Amino acid sequence: MKKTSSFILSFAIAGAFASFSAEAYDSSAIRAVKIVEHGDYELEDGSSVHYSIDEFDNVSIGRYNGSGGDVVLPSEINGKTVNGISSNAFYGCKELTSVKVPDSVKTISMYAFEGCSSLTSVNIPDGVSEISHSLFKDCTSLQSVQLPDSIRDIDYEAFENCTSLTDINIPDGVEYVMGNAFANTKWYEEQPDGMVVIGKTVYKFKGTMPDNTSVTVPDDIKLISGSAFADCSGMTEVKLPEGLEVIENDAFSGCSGLIAVTLPDSLMDMGHYVFEGCTGLTSITIPENVKVFGYGIFRNCTGLTSVNLPSELISITESTFEGCTALESLTVPDTVEYIGDNAFKGCTELTELIVPVRKELYFGENIFEGRTDKLTIYGYKDTDIEKYAKDNNIRFVVLNDDGSKPAATTATTTAAAKTTAATTANNNSPQTGDSGAVGIALTGIAAVLLSAAAYKKRKD
Repeated sequence: MKKTSSFILSFAIAGAFASFSAEAYDSSAIRAVKIVEHGDYELEDGSSVHYSIDEFDNVSIGRYNGSGGDVVLPSEINGKTVNGISSNAFYGCKELTSVKVPDSVKTISMYAFEGCSSLTSVNIPDGVSEISHSLFKDCTSLQSVQLPDSIRDIDYEAFENCTSLTDINIPDGVEYVMGNAFANTKWYEEQPDGMVVIGKTVYKFKGTMPDNTSVTVPDDIKLISGSAFADCSGMTEVKLPEGLEVIENDAFSGCSGLIAVTLPDSLMDMGHYVFEGCTGLTSITIPENVKVFGYGIFRNCTGLTSVNLPSELISITESTFEGCTALESLTVPDTVEYIGDNAFKGCTELTELIVPVRKELYFGENIFEGRTDKLTIYGYKDTDIEKYAKDNNIRFVVLNDDGSKPAATTATTTAAAKTTAATTANNNSPQTGDSGAVGIALTGIAAVLLSAAAYKKRKD
């Protein structure tokens, strides 16, 4: 073996955010790592891999260049231990049949073997904790995988379209199995109908759920995976255990018969469109540990009348309540920094929105499109929400200093005055101010938007 070329350099790269941490939106989670050397390393068979070495002597194997077949990766390069395989390292290598990974490797990054359609054998060393995003996606010849006991997470689409996969062991320590991790595999097809539980994850309800079904999720479950109960219209109630931490994208979307769900206090993260189209759901309380949630979690919940939001929520994300035609009143926490596009679009019965936010507040587009003329926004004087209401000809009533609504007579008088002002404004050129997405200061909400993206995918 020999190194054919190398380069010395020094630059900073941004570290990834933690997938499930409630601190994912904190910019302090970004770290810089210097790459001090990189180059091409020749393997015994004449093929080569690109490599990089960082300031801490961590060695990662990058892009493979060769004719495929059976590949043996080195355990050391330039006297330093190889401990990682970079993303896309073998992506699309259709002639690759097997890879011998050294025991020293602790991380194998996303897409590393995606599209290796001839791959039949690869070892995953003990010490690797995650089967990363799309790691073996479209490896159609892969039949058997032995996972080490160190595996804790199996990420999105990890084995998707591994159509020959029939044999895989799931270590007891596996906690998170993300959406479509086993989609279109023989292994999943051979699972019996009902709730498919993988480690501490409810991965999917397989088959047709009978009408009027009450579902009890097992006590040790930490994650409800993406689309786990999607379109289970026969489910009327779901009992979730204390200890549940994450509900992923579309988990209960289309569950039109669902009328009762209590979210446990342990819940920290909710993905996109979790309860979209749950037309039978009338009330819900989001636990205090939830600081951010994904887009459209209650979109088209046409029966929803009562929602309690957590006191430290950071944003009302895009389409959160879009199409909630029965929602009449809502109180927004004073910690909210951003109200996203279409957040209340189509809320035709919304008459009262209490927004006791004194700090800077940013707004998306079409927030109240299709609103009733009876909508009143309550907030503090000389705040962004007051300006937004005036700029968009929405009735505004000033809250008392303690956050309470003014007496009914005062509110009525103030509302009447605002109605007159709105009528006058409609007869002239309406003020636009800084409403809409154009006026958003991206640095102020970047952290909020990053947290929604950590769970991972926006629905097309």
